[in-house]
Amino acid sequence: MFAQLFLGIYFVVKGIVEHYARKPNLFLSEGTIQSISKENLPSYLKRVGEIHIFLGIFIAIMGQIEHWYNPEIWIFIMTYIIFGFACIGMIVYLNKKYSGDYILRL
Repeated sequence: MFAQLFLGIYFVVKGIVEHYARKPNLFLSEGTIQSISKENLPSYLKRVGEIHIFLGIFIAIMGQIEHWYNPEIWIFIMTYIIFGFACIGMIVYLNKKYSGDYILRL
């Protein structure tokens, strides 16, 4: 439960930093900024930041659901797979759209 909560908090903070920051910092690498053109960088960071915020909230909520309600394991795992792969797919799509490569930058 606590691992999921802290991982969720990490992704929410990472998403907020990506949404507002334009310079390299602890959560945003220099390679990410260099791979995206300057005119597309704000749009890319805003969209990826939103996905990271959603992913963080999702992971934290799923941790709380697991702790308090103890759902069936197959439903729990399938929910993680569906929403997790959807978020990762959207990040890969945005990387391809803005930088031209399929490198996954979480």
